Amino acid sequence: MARILHSRDVVVACVLTVVLVVSVVAVFMSASTVASLLFLVIGILAFTGLGMIARRRLSRGRAPIAVVVALVDLVACGAVLIGVMADSALFHPNQNQSAYQILVADPTMEQVRIAHGHDTYTGWFVHNTDGTAPLVIGFLGNGECAASRVERDESAGLWPTYAGYNYMVIDYPGYGTSSGHPSQDSIFSMAVAAYDYAVARADVDPTRVVVEGYSLGTGPATYLASQRDVAGLVLIAPYDSGVSLYNSQVNIFHGPLTLLVGFRADSKTYAESVRVAPLIVTSTADTLIDHTLSEHLATHFPIAAHLHVLSGLTHNQYLTDPEVLDLIHGYLQDVAM
Repeated sequence: MARILHSRDVVVACVLTVVLVVSVVAVFMSASTVASLLFLVIGILAFTGLGMIARRRLSRGRAPIAVVVALVDLVACGAVLIGVMADSALFHPNQNQSAYQILVADPTMEQVRIAHGHDTYTGWFVHNTDGTAPLVIGFLGNGECAASRVERDESAGLWPTYAGYNYMVIDYPGYGTSSGHPSQDSIFSMAVAAYDYAVARADVDPTRVVVEGYSLGTGPATYLASQRDVAGLVLIAPYDSGVSLYNSQVNIFHGPLTLLVGFRADSKTYAESVRVAPLIVTSTADTLIDHTLSEHLATHFPIAAHLHVLSGLTHNQYLTDPEVLDLIHGYLQDVAM
């Protein structure tokens, strides 16, 4: 009888271990908040079951299997903790209510709502010129929301940088008033939906849409440029992959730990399918996204990138720096010709 119980414990422990590992991976790979929570609950139940088996084996003097089960529990808990910390460091959903109210009262600012499946993405369309015109679609950094970016650029008088272009920026899922949860799949899906919405507008010239990304936003920007016909691509402080981006926040994702990276955003692979010469701006003083990641990404575009490695600019200074703004303006004017 004892042998039967021992065999049963081994089988159950193996099954629960597989369930636990699959649940941990699914939590970080799922684009749905509901699905992530469901897998988390399943993982907790599996973890609890393994703990019960370990305690029972210890009480019966079966230390070896109890130790193995305990180690599996420890590794799984560590994986969950590391993954949660990484996502917390990467995504910072927020909304700037005061900026939002200012934009609502401005007639040159149009609030955009894009229905996509069960989600609704929201953002702003800046009417910076008249008639049917070229458009820049902007993708933001991880701590920005659309209202903050647009209101800041309006207050700083930065729209001449985009002379002759209208400008649109949509909040990532979970940011601003967009529904959903930020993940690679949801953000990339939003990016494509934003482009498809934009080119269907009467005031947008679909042959002259330029995609712009800053920091985190360079991943979805590069992905979008690989999936749709764009007239240009502007990348400010880009990274070559999501693994590199995670490591710029918490430098532990190497070897097997790369499996815990949910936002993989392999920009260097997407770059190989981009059919325009991008503008890439980076800085040797950027301590968040090292300039070497931007330089490495630049080598993967089939058409040589316009790479500018500046000095003295920290990560949060790019978008208000006169030299960077001049580079963006010059690139946009060349594209519009």
